[in-house]
Amino acid sequence: MKYLFFSLLLILSFLKVKAQTGENSPLEKELNHIEYLVDNGRENTAFDELNVFIRKHPSNARAYYLRAKNYFNSKSTKAALQDISLALKYKNNVADYHFLKGEILFELSKYKSSAESFDKAFKLCDTLYESCYRASEAFLKAENFSLGEKTSKKYLEKFPDSDSAKLLLAEAYLGQEEEIEALKIINSVNKKDALFYRMRGIVYNKTQMYGLSLTDFNAALDLNPKLTDVYLWRGLSYYFSGEKQKAKSDWNTALEKRLYKANQYLEKYR
Repeated sequence: MKYLFFSLLLILSFLKVKAQTGENSPLEKELNHIEYLVDNGRENTAFDELNVFIRKHPSNARAYYLRAKNYFNSKSTKAALQDISLALKYKNNVADYHFLKGEILFELSKYKSSAESFDKAFKLCDTLYESCYRASEAFLKAENFSLGEKTSKKYLEKFPDSDSAKLLLAEAYLGQEEEIEALKIINSVNKKDALFYRMRGIVYNKTQMYGLSLTDFNAALDLNPKLTDVYLWRGLSYYFSGEKQKAKSDWNTALEKRLYKANQYLEKYR
């Protein structure tokens, strides 16, 4: 009877601790409410409640994650990075935390570190395929084309009809000078939008098929004039097609759009 009594006490103690720390605890309910505010544009109210919460619970990882998310939504990227680093200090095994850090670092143009964070998120949760896709984008921005190829292929294994992932893979192939493989994957894209014509135009340019590249670059700009780097590429195609004035015009247009790499072309190809 004595042992039964102590067993009951242990069970009750366990249930009490679980109730205090589980998803239905008052703290978690409060954080769920704050998360609703963060996700629904109530940024100022969310900041007020998070600041109070963190003063009371200075080692709560989820609170720092939510404040980082709120800072990121508010375009306060450096403050967001500080808070997500604190969240990961207190709890390092949550995929969402690493994913948010990847987004923040990407926004800060720290592409190598961003890719590593996205990759870590995917390793922690291998169903978080958006993280795999974002890792591929970041690896390519960091010019790590082999890892960009690996992650985009992994994404395509799950979503074989993803045109955007196919274009990422094509870019990875191009970065490794595998133009034939790049063209194969590009030609499997279903949606012929501006990004499709831009990428195929680049492949044609790199394989010295300048007439075909000009056709694609023109189509890309007709569909989306905001793809400003196309002016750089089209300028190269014009130049090597013997149309130097058109090339110069495109590079000057690129300069007007703050693509200062055009200065290198204007200097090199006089």
